[in-house]
Amino acid sequence: MNLTPVRSGVLLCLAASASSVSPARAADGFAARGAMAALTVEYVYESAGKKQDRIDLHEWRVRRMARLTADLVAQAPTPLPTMQPLDAGQTADLNAKAAKGQAAAAPMAPLMAGAEQIMARCGDDEACVTRETMKLGSSMSGTPSLNQAMRAGQEIEAMSRPGAPRYQAWRAIGQKGDYAIDERVHIVHGDPICMSLPRARCTRDESRQGAGAIPPPPDASRSTGVAAFELDRAKNTLTLMLPVPLMPMPYMETIVTDEPAGTHSVPTPRGPQARQLAFRTGAAGQPVTLPLSGGWRSQAGERVIPLEGRAGEGGTLTVRWRLSVP
Repeated sequence: MNLTPVRSGVLLCLAASASSVSPARAADGFAARGAMAALTVEYVYESAGKKQDRIDLHEWRVRRMARLTADLVAQAPTPLPTMQPLDAGQTADLNAKAAKGQAAAAPMAPLMAGAEQIMARCGDDEACVTRETMKLGSSMSGTPSLNQAMRAGQEIEAMSRPGAPRYQAWRAIGQKGDYAIDERVHIVHGDPICMSLPRARCTRDESRQGAGAIPPPPDASRSTGVAAFELDRAKNTLTLMLPVPLMPMPYMETIVTDEPAGTHSVPTPRGPQARQLAFRTGAAGQPVTLPLSGGWRSQAGERVIPLEGRAGEGGTLTVRWRLSVP
């Protein structure tokens, strides 16, 4: 039932059965609301290989590292999850409460009608609302309609009480990190334009180097990142969303080649060139639910994720993370 403040006040006075429900206190084992936690993750992407046929050679060695730490703050414990879907039992319970709520709303109809009339007559005049409410209450006192409405109000109030805390979510309030990029590529190819060179082959060596702090987003409202986790005390699990780099990482690319002009539709730049790399995190950027190992305040894990791609873009991403809650 969706009640305006004035209508709610009328019904409270008539039924005299509503009571305020204080927020559930944190159960044993939950952290206090506002407590801090640190979630650290290190991504290491590596790829190395060699492809050679009768004419061409392509060798590469790639290592990219990103290390991030997210600061998270505890939310109030809740009876329902915020980072994962409801289970079958929770869904059934909510549907049952909704059905009971609709059934309990019918006996409230006379009071609702009276409240609507009082609101139309008094508007925002609180003294008028109080006076007319008392009149309506006196006229209905002892009637079956009022008794039924009071019982229905008590049922609705009971269904509105929060269940026992089971989950606690933590949300990021900021993150920072650093990175390192080290890539080497060696190419020998027999493009027809290389016919004037020894063995009619061109050589191309590419180097990509960069390191430093991961740049923050230009929009400060996005700088908190996406990191989060949620504790489920009933199932003893942790649903985890790891921090990820929010912005591309700067590096310098240097290409040394003896390829004649015209080998490529876009001329090869000479000397170091400033570039940016968007770090791939693959499936590590999605929420995952894990069983707890020991005390929930200190958890760690490792995943190895294969990333598809050609040459240096296809390799292995190793993800190591650690959660620490004081």
